[in-house]
Amino acid sequence: MKRFTIIAAMIILLCTAAFAQSISESIKVDLTAGTSTSEKVSASINEDGNLEVTYEGSDPIVITLTGSLNGTLILNNDNADVTISLCNVSIKATTLPAVQLKSATTVTLYSAEGDNIIADSADNEKKGAITSSGNLVIDGSDSSTLTVEVYKKHGLKIDGGVTVNGGNTTIIGDETAEGNMISADLYFIMNDGYLTILANGNTYGGESKGIKVNGVEGTGTGLGYVEINGGYLDITSVDKAITAGWKLAEDATTEETTDDPIPNVYINGGEVHVRTTGTPYEVSDDESLSPEGIEAKDTLYINGGTVYAYTTDDSLNAGNAIIINGGYTYAASTANDSIDSNGTIEINGGTVITMSNSMEQAFDCDSHANFTYTGGNYVGAGNGNNMPGSAATTAYSIAYGDTTFYAGDQIAVLDSEDNVVTGFVVPYEITSLTSIVFGSENFKAGETFSIVLGAYEAQPKDGLAEAGATFKTREEVVTMDMTDYTVSEGYIGMDMGTGTMGGMGGQMPQGDFDPTQLGGTMPTDMGQMGGPQRGMGMNGGFDIQSILTLFLEQAADVELPEGITLPEDLDSDEAIQLVLYLLGNYVDTTELQSLIQGSVENGEFGEMPQMGDMPQGGFGGQMPTGGAPNF
Repeated sequence: MKRFTIIAAMIILLCTAAFAQSISESIKVDLTAGTSTSEKVSASINEDGNLEVTYEGSDPIVITLTGSLNGTLILNNDNADVTISLCNVSIKATTLPAVQLKSATTVTLYSAEGDNIIADSADNEKKGAITSSGNLVIDGSDSSTLTVEVYKKHGLKIDGGVTVNGGNTTIIGDETAEGNMISADLYFIMNDGYLTILANGNTYGGESKGIKVNGVEGTGTGLGYVEINGGYLDITSVDKAITAGWKLAEDATTEETTDDPIPNVYINGGEVHVRTTGTPYEVSDDESLSPEGIEAKDTLYINGGTVYAYTTDDSLNAGNAIIINGGYTYAASTANDSIDSNGTIEINGGTVITMSNSMEQAFDCDSHANFTYTGGNYVGAGNGNNMPGSAATTAYSIAYGDTTFYAGDQIAVLDSEDNVVTGFVVPYEITSLTSIVFGSENFKAGETFSIVLGAYEAQPKDGLAEAGATFKTREEVVTMDMTDYTVSEGYIGMDMGTGTMGGMGGQMPQGDFDPTQLGGTMPTDMGQMGGPQRGMGMNGGFDIQSILTLFLEQAADVELPEGITLPEDLDSDEAIQLVLYLLGNYVDTTELQSLIQGSVENGEFGEMPQMGDMPQGGFGGQMPTGGAPNF
């Protein structure tokens, strides 16, 4: 904020008549009269009732606005950057954006005095309440406000990037607004100030997002990002709150990649609060709603600052990696995974508190081998979790999944002398959880730790207990020895990627497939189970026939290929062969996971998976030798 002190003082003084009279170069534009105090800047109201302001100079300039306008402010400034100082201004448009910035230069909107309002209408024929062909900077004094009211589509529709350097700015979307409250093509950067976004648009198929950086090919590598370095950002949205949204598979139009955007999110400082309110749905790729908190199509970095995310879908989501190096992160999802990476998760420092309701995971990166923990403190509470299992892990974790914890339960992890090392209080928003993972810099190799229930003398901040907290034990749940970087007991969660499944003996059917003529025999040799290694394996004795039987019982929800019907005898070899074929060719394994997850804790599949490796041997026997699919 310091670097803006001089220009800020100038702008505030320009709002006063006395100062304007004492400086010949000061330029004021009266919105009501449509006049300018200098020949350098022309101002005129056109036949549509809109005010056109033109500056043809090449030096940066400050234009101070006063009064009100029922129409559109159109700024033409092709050769220089311009700062627009807002002094008790009201601009309310009719059929166009309230403010149109037509040049590719940088324009700063500075709220200098009083309460300033910029609003479009439901009849806006363009894409935003404020539009710009260049970059937009938002700034302001601590005593002034800027409110942008959005009734049609986007709030800020910016072809360049958006930077927030200060001020008190609020962007409010009406329930009918079908867009992003900030839509920028190149970047969004927040350095200071207060920014509140209410993305209330709830039209089906057009639900509003908070901040979206679109990313544009050909603008140079490295753009397309969100960066938060300071300030206070508060977003409530029906759809996603923050997203760096360029996706290679969907948005690329050329084979050249050197000029592609890099859709990362960087949180380096400041305070970020996001809440999403929409109910997720997915009818098709084009008809869906995923109200995630903070999304990076590539990598999400949290290097510092404070993040609170309360969401109805994933709280934090990334296409490639989520890397937490510091700061304070609280993430809670009511209907999906909380911290979800389609690639890897790293926790190298800071504090992380994450939880999920329903049958979802606090940490989800598909495999324990994709989760690295080297420092900081964390707790992940859900109904299934990934836990640190990568070879790069150098800090210690305890995972437990053999008891159901309920809202209000107070959990502590004690050392051998009954001192609190870490702990968690289950919030009342979370009905129940069956899997909890703790990581603490106070865990040490070779020591013994106990998970206990009881009561804290003072309630821990956000539910995460610090070392040394005063705790009265009521009931011991489990004791574990720290024999590896991650130790666990009970069912923690499905590990979809640890180890390698041996190849299935024999061949899949060739030629035309007749489901009534499934020949061959079921495997008689399931291969050798691997020895214990870090990560979850299936050496715990899952009853595969029970899994397949459950799948068939739930198969009404699975679209089967034309001509295939389910056998009446679910225990028959024919049924199991058919299911194996369908699983291998038509059903995503994540669908199978969701079908069986609810029955795992009830012990329907025999002994739960313990620490170990996936089967290393191939499945013996042969698959059906009859005809192959004819669909």
